Amino acid sequence: MSKWSAVDQEYGDNDAAASDDVSPSSSMPEIEDGNDEDFPSYYPQPKPQRTCLFYGATVLSFIIIYRTELFLGAALAFCVSIAIKDISATRGGPRRSKNAFKNAHVFHDYSNINSKYDLTLGSIDHWCLIGDDNNCQCEDPLTPMGKHGSKKWTAQHKENMKIATAAVMKLIDVSNTKEWNNYEGYQPNLDDLWIEGADDDWVFAKGARFGDDFAYFQDDVFGNDFDPNQDYDAAGDAGANTGDGTGTRKLESTGLDVVFIGDSITEQRQGTAHGEHVEDYVSIKEVFDKTFTKDKGGDFDGIAMGIAGDTAPNVLWRLMNGENPFGLEPKVWWIHVGINDLSMKGCSEEVTLLGILRVVEEIQNTRPDAKIVINSILPVRRNDEGLLEHIGKHHEDQALRQKELNMMDSSMSPKRMHVDLWPSIVSINEELSKFASKHNGIKFFNADEVFVEEREDAKYLKVDLMKDNVHPNLSGHKKWNNAIKKRLHEILKDDL
Repeated sequence: MSKWSAVDQEYGDNDAAASDDVSPSSSMPEIEDGNDEDFPSYYPQPKPQRTCLFYGATVLSFIIIYRTELFLGAALAFCVSIAIKDISATRGGPRRSKNAFKNAHVFHDYSNINSKYDLTLGSIDHWCLIGDDNNCQCEDPLTPMGKHGSKKWTAQHKENMKIATAAVMKLIDVSNTKEWNNYEGYQPNLDDLWIEGADDDWVFAKGARFGDDFAYFQDDVFGNDFDPNQDYDAAGDAGANTGDGTGTRKLESTGLDVVFIGDSITEQRQGTAHGEHVEDYVSIKEVFDKTFTKDKGGDFDGIAMGIAGDTAPNVLWRLMNGENPFGLEPKVWWIHVGINDLSMKGCSEEVTLLGILRVVEEIQNTRPDAKIVINSILPVRRNDEGLLEHIGKHHEDQALRQKELNMMDSSMSPKRMHVDLWPSIVSINEELSKFASKHNGIKFFNADEVFVEEREDAKYLKVDLMKDNVHPNLSGHKKWNNAIKKRLHEILKDDL
């Protein structure tokens, strides 16, 4: 039997052929014996053998036909992978290694910065404290930023301007004048009207009171047209500001030892918070006044200008808009800012550091002869015991994780980040200390010697010196003032 007879039998054709009643169609060709290789057209064609070339051609055809869809799909897959990577980083990627202090380290070296023009944003690794660039409210650390929408902030800024005004006015010596021998000194209700926008007796709010004798002062006191940006020595060389009995009044080169400028911790020394009286701060103001007012028994004369909640860009704006007026030339500027950049804005250590350095450079640019002290950022309390980090055989990160478990979020302001800031504070303070060590006229004051206690197994914040998690209490300010006073004696020993 031929192979085609076997095929007919398999498909039932053999039965049909065997029947006498059914005749094959005349249109079907007969299959002759011995010609088995002929394949009749009415039988199914055998499946072709598919080679690699066939599959390659098929794939290529698919790519050509659907090239747009394939390209868009690949682009979508790439974007999704990047997004997943960013989310992983935010939730515990590169910022969440086992060593929290390594995570907080600032790797770019800013210690050789010599002016504000050397500060740039291009080298910033990440803007936000948690390690990314988007999940924070961080401002440009190099750009002055005011809070003009806040009435309380504006009111306190004006109060600080009045404090600066009073400090300048008290330097005026009228003992040898003729026309000004009835000058009674600084008068708040008269000399501060310019701050409120009134047309009073201040010229450009730059630090000298003229009254009805503005033209006289302009022509005679400085010997030429008044230039608010001209320094006192240059004016004196022109034959004025000498107090030589020619009807002029003398402005002493300085009479102020230190100006404290900063945030809420500095405002505590003024007895207020956001410009409003705080009963607990009254005693803090009294202690400050006794320590930094010679007429009250202090070794130095100083003023404090702070605003609660301020970041470094806010302090920078204040310095450029009235809190560093012409004539305010203390021997020392004492800067304390940075904690709000970290805890309220969520800025990274590097961004916070840049903001502080920008404030330093602004003062150095306008007061090149002044000494500047950068106060360390104070430690923040995160648990009842004040534990900051383990030392010795215990790894410091064990302490960091454990103390978070003991901290009630409700005990801290909802405006502040509920993360441990001690590694970040340590990192920033180290960079500030390094910067100060490389610049003449700039000092770093480490307040840890006042607020941190190092025991055998760990470092602790002295909780008995804290009013809350951030602000020192009366005892804390007393000890801090004494340490500052001691440091000022060292800095100003040649001037006293």
